[in-house]
Amino acid sequence: MRRDRRTRTGVLTAAAVALASGPAALAQPLTESRTLLVFNSADAESLAVRDMYRTAHPGVLEFDLADPSLTSADPAERGEITRAEFRAKVRDPLRAYLAQRDETGTTLAQRVIAIATTRGLPARIAGEDEFTLHSTWASLESELALLQQDLSGAALPAPFHTAVAGIIGNPYHGWVGAPIASFDRSTITTPRTFELVEGAAVRGPALTPGDLYLVTRVDSAPSPGRSALRNIADLLRRSQSLRLTPGRAQAVLDEWAPGADALDDDGGLFFSTADDFDLAEVALRRAGVPVWHDRSFDFITGDRLDTRPVVLLATYGENHDARGLGADPPGVGSYLATFPRLHPAAVFVAYESFSGESIVTGASRGGQQQALDFIAAGGSFTVAHVAEPFSFAVADAELLARNFLLGGMTFAEAAYSAIPGLSWQNTPVGDPLARVTLDSPTVVGDLTGDGAVNGADLSAVLNAWGAEGPAQPADLNGDGVVSGADITFVLSNWTG
Repeated sequence: MRRDRRTRTGVLTAAAVALASGPAALAQPLTESRTLLVFNSADAESLAVRDMYRTAHPGVLEFDLADPSLTSADPAERGEITRAEFRAKVRDPLRAYLAQRDETGTTLAQRVIAIATTRGLPARIAGEDEFTLHSTWASLESELALLQQDLSGAALPAPFHTAVAGIIGNPYHGWVGAPIASFDRSTITTPRTFELVEGAAVRGPALTPGDLYLVTRVDSAPSPGRSALRNIADLLRRSQSLRLTPGRAQAVLDEWAPGADALDDDGGLFFSTADDFDLAEVALRRAGVPVWHDRSFDFITGDRLDTRPVVLLATYGENHDARGLGADPPGVGSYLATFPRLHPAAVFVAYESFSGESIVTGASRGGQQQALDFIAAGGSFTVAHVAEPFSFAVADAELLARNFLLGGMTFAEAAYSAIPGLSWQNTPVGDPLARVTLDSPTVVGDLTGDGAVNGADLSAVLNAWGAEGPAQPADLNGDGVVSGADITFVLSNWTG
């Protein structure tokens, strides 16, 4: 277990350190018994998703909001609620439920770690000043992550006023290989103080990962001939048994040319300015997953790839032409149609302000709607945005890759390790309990799959000599061509 250079806060007890070290890092897995399913039986779709989820995970706890006022035939009306409605109809009833004790005498507030919300629930809390850092807009899921904190009562200087107005630093962001259950949750209902830092963001100095609920949404868009509910049923079905054989899938990282103001490098405040796509590439290649990392101003479409299914798609999406630096994707909000082969564990990260708008209204905004379309197309996991997130708040592809695709952690854990801020616009979509089994740990440089790096792998490089293009297995150093540098890579990892 370790925090990488992204993490700024977080305290572990001695017991947690012992649990979150080395091979024992997953000694306390997130399980059904520590997961709460929140639904609204007054909404037909929410109730249907509840039934599906209980079939997939019969051991989860559940809480029924049972509120007809939270449902409407018009998705635009049910998709957004006021902050007062959120407190009275969602937050306060949930707090009251979690104040109960289980058979061991533990409060449900401490026992529950993950929360699954459903299609049919509101998706966005309406606010003011969307395009500023003191915005009061938020996704339902991001706000519920700090369910036990009274953010409206945390007094701050103008223009922030309270912790609601501004992004709150996520204390779990940047943890690698640290199961959420290893953090002390005994004080989760203890009020924390919040303060402005660096003039533009909020931090709870004593806030720890043990103070969070990991909240993800189970949702999908409809697709031609298929309802949203049918696509959700497929999502849950494939999420129960996910396996990744590194050499049989590929990752696509599509950014801008070197020297441009790359969105995935954006940081500031107390957020990382590291090159997220570069770090994701390193992690995936080391595990044996071929990566097409495009650093040109072209937009990379799926029809340019080889036949292997895509397990990670990280792209600037409809912002690929932002500030005139790149090419527009084809069509308007339809580029995912060019990626017909998605791996069952496929993860999607898009630098789009409104990739989750369709979760709220059922329609796109500015041509951006891809998050739920990705689920409908056969992908399974994404972190969407229901309002302007700013580029520094987009989930890190590297941490989703390291903790979820390669690290054996649940999607809920990986998603919140990758999300920089809370009480903000991010909405993780997917089964929070889903895990990926990584087939036979790959030896770096082992091209033949025999578990060793030897002459056979050297021959594989020589046989592919000069090959260029995306996802060439023998392009071990990822420079786009099979050359002498790849021979050096084999020799430096030689096991004989």
